[in-house]
Amino acid sequence: MSEARDPWRPTEHGANIGHSSAWAAHRKVALDLHRMLNEGDQDRALIDAPYTIMALRHVLRGVEMTREHLKSEAARELLGEALAGFDRAVPGGKKARDVIEHFDEYAMGVGNLQQPKVRAPRDRKPDDVLSEKYNHRFDWERDGDERRPVYIAGLYRVDLIAAEEAAFRLVCDAYEALRLDEGNPVPRGWTYEVQRGTPRG
Repeated sequence: MSEARDPWRPTEHGANIGHSSAWAAHRKVALDLHRMLNEGDQDRALIDAPYTIMALRHVLRGVEMTREHLKSEAARELLGEALAGFDRAVPGGKKARDVIEHFDEYAMGVGNLQQPKVRAPRDRKPDDVLSEKYNHRFDWERDGDERRPVYIAGLYRVDLIAAEEAAFRLVCDAYEALRLDEGNPVPRGWTYEVQRGTPRG
């Protein structure tokens, strides 16, 4: 006769839910990038790219959820450093996501970043100049002989190769924070090294 088990309660596993959500969102980013770099389908890249930026935001949200539900200060500090590292690696990523997510406002020139001094959205006046200034698009840029996919949202430029790398590092750091929180730590960077096959250093 099997023993009765307590039901699994999602509210007791917020850190794990955050990490698994971040992992899934990163897979979306990685798959989009793989298609852009290897399939040569420009139309698909144009369609995928804004949603790649949205998925990057979900990576962040999942890791932020993980951090919020960790019990140990050391694990929270690890993820605080990791989140700051992501922001350094992908400057403007959050603001690019805002432009894309609220396209209906930015197309009219009334987005939060376009008219920050006008606090109430209903008081903002449509503006064609601001609309054009915050246009967003997918493009390719050259770095030596390499072509790199980028997404430009208004004033913000996201290098999608750098963003995928930063998102993956962040998901790996979240896993290591979970291990640390559970009292089973691994060396910092070990998860990334194992997954990507690159030595620490």
